[in-house]
Amino acid sequence: MNDNGVTDLTHFLFPDGIEGEVIRDQLHKASTADRICRLKYKEKEKMKDLCLQVHKDRILVICNSKPESLPYELKDEIETESFCLQLFECVNTKELYNHGIPALLMSKKRFEELRRSSCSSTLQMLSDCLAAETGDDVHSIQLARVMKCFMAEGELRLCTSSDSGWMFQKARFMGDHSSGWLLRMSSDPSKDWLIALPITKAQLCGSVTKWVLHASSFLTPQ
Repeated sequence: MNDNGVTDLTHFLFPDGIEGEVIRDQLHKASTADRICRLKYKEKEKMKDLCLQVHKDRILVICNSKPESLPYELKDEIETESFCLQLFECVNTKELYNHGIPALLMSKKRFEELRRSSCSSTLQMLSDCLAAETGDDVHSIQLARVMKCFMAEGELRLCTSSDSGWMFQKARFMGDHSSGWLLRMSSDPSKDWLIALPITKAQLCGSVTKWVLHASSFLTPQ
């Protein structure tokens, strides 16, 4: 991996400016990785921040929130699935997708504006603003409810190695006690789009597990 590759990977994975020996060690190991996922996930008061590095012969788990801890290795598919279940505190990853609920498309910039003002907006105001952007009254109110009262939130930064360098994907998750939404967006700041997909925590867990193990297309309903 050349210097530009290291710089691009560093800026994408660690935009929060985390530095130190742990990060340098991660980037050194990343030179032989096929895929890398940085996951930040918070549910109630529990916060998790880690990187999963997928190599040809092993999967490494590196904890960013505890730099003193050593990386550990997931040895097989069963251990990887078990790890992801514990990570998201799920019982299983086998929930079926509801293909009848459409995705919502809108401006990423506008969504961020609405998210920042969601605490001071009423549910009706937030829902009306989302509907004006998406053209979908019914599902905009479902998204507005989760934005107002989410209990879990997460961020995924996914990197895939290719002959031409690293390819990047970015997504966020918000969920309440009964439902959730995945927010997919371009990693290119010049592209102003966001797609909101209805998804449960178990479905998110299953998609992350599948991506780590099989490099499948991330969060495409199966």
